[in-house]
Amino acid sequence: MKIPVVGFGASGHARVVIDALLLSGNYNLIGLLDPNPKLKGQEILGVPVLGGDDLLSSLHDEGVRHFFMGIGGTLDMRTRIRVFQDAVAKGFEPLSVFHPTSVTAASASLGKGVTVMALAVINPGARVGDNVILNTGCIVEHDCQIGDHVHVSPGACLAGGVVVGSHACIGANSVIREGVRIGDGTVVGAGAAVVKDVPAGVVVAGVPARILRSLGL
Repeated sequence: MKIPVVGFGASGHARVVIDALLLSGNYNLIGLLDPNPKLKGQEILGVPVLGGDDLLSSLHDEGVRHFFMGIGGTLDMRTRIRVFQDAVAKGFEPLSVFHPTSVTAASASLGKGVTVMALAVINPGARVGDNVILNTGCIVEHDCQIGDHVHVSPGACLAGGVVVGSHACIGANSVIREGVRIGDGTVVGAGAAVVKDVPAGVVVAGVPARILRSLGL
């Protein structure tokens, strides 16, 4: 019997997550919740947009207990974090999503509600927190530690032993050298090469990466 599940968000990110879920064949996608009233009644890959988050209680009454995150996040993860935490507080269980072409080592440890996209690799000893996006083709090498609510963008490479703080965003095709620590809430720009530790709450970019500005967190 397929597990009934509801998704949050009706964006392009939701489309990619839905595709992975459909490929698994294990879930009954009840619908999507999005605050934009103009999206109500539309469909993404055949999954209808039901309305806003106010429908959560009625869905719970109907027996839906699991949710997935279709809300992305690059410079700002706050909406994704708020929605995730609110759903958990209301008794829903976050669903981890794995594209069938992704690879996760048996010794890797993953939190709740992790999304692992196509061709992503998580190698031995890696530890990944809750509500993390490991996007298309990214590499999380051995013994990396990734905090909660992090987005590792497409093509990013975290070499061995990298530590990424919670709420951080790692840009597309960036490279983090082995053993480097990325602070909480920091944004690493696309294509950056990070060769030394980066403090919390800043934006870094370039080759080698340098601090561009503070986020004022």
